Amino acid sequence: MKFIHISDLHFHRSKKDNKNAVKLLKRIEQRYPAHYLIVTGDITDDGDAEQYGRAAEALSAFSGRMFICPGNHDFGAVGFIYDRNRAELFDERLAKPLGQGGTFAGSNTPVVNVVKAGDESVMLIALDSNLETEVPFDFACGEISDRQLRGLEAILGNPDNAAMVKLLFFHHHPFMRNDPFMELKNARKLWPIVYGRLDVMLFGHRHVSQMWENKGGVRFVLAADNSPGKDYAREIAVYQKTITVQDASIV
Repeated sequence: MKFIHISDLHFHRSKKDNKNAVKLLKRIEQRYPAHYLIVTGDITDDGDAEQYGRAAEALSAFSGRMFICPGNHDFGAVGFIYDRNRAELFDERLAKPLGQGGTFAGSNTPVVNVVKAGDESVMLIALDSNLETEVPFDFACGEISDRQLRGLEAILGNPDNAAMVKLLFFHHHPFMRNDPFMELKNARKLWPIVYGRLDVMLFGHRHVSQMWENKGGVRFVLAADNSPGKDYAREIAVYQKTITVQDASIV
């Protein structure tokens, strides 16, 4: 099984402003028709209905083989002002119709999907890392709710899931420290839960592509940049429980 990881598409209302994002998705569709697609948030720029419509249209080709999570721009205007209605639009316009399974707005649990090829299974666990606050200076920061953390603990600690390759993804960057505008506030609660029990962790938010191996007890930790306009995306391949990561050309 192979997965393409992209992030921070930032769909706008104007088609002109979306040219690079649309081109990126069309190239991935053409070059990697059997790959699963993972998008780690900020799919829209303001989370309004028209932007969700543009995004849904461009992503529709990946229905049934796409996994997404929300970013701060999806849940609030300009990424700073949380709006419950915009958060619910993420579920209504993207997560539900495009086959994600599960919802993200409000008090939610991890959204879990399992994909299989032969005897091999990969579990994909999506979290909402948005801090749902009306305080603008806090909202671009992230926080994974205690309910999601308890759910993640139960999933990773379940012996029935031990044989699966497990991939966790969310939006906010867990290594940012002392940044009052962007940090994942409770990242220190996350690491003890995933240590030694997770194979791949994916996120975006910072618009910088990075990769760490064996970081925090996780085999691969991967940060995506803002993908539109780039000539590559990151590919994660799973074969006989061996995981490989490389940059995949999308020119």
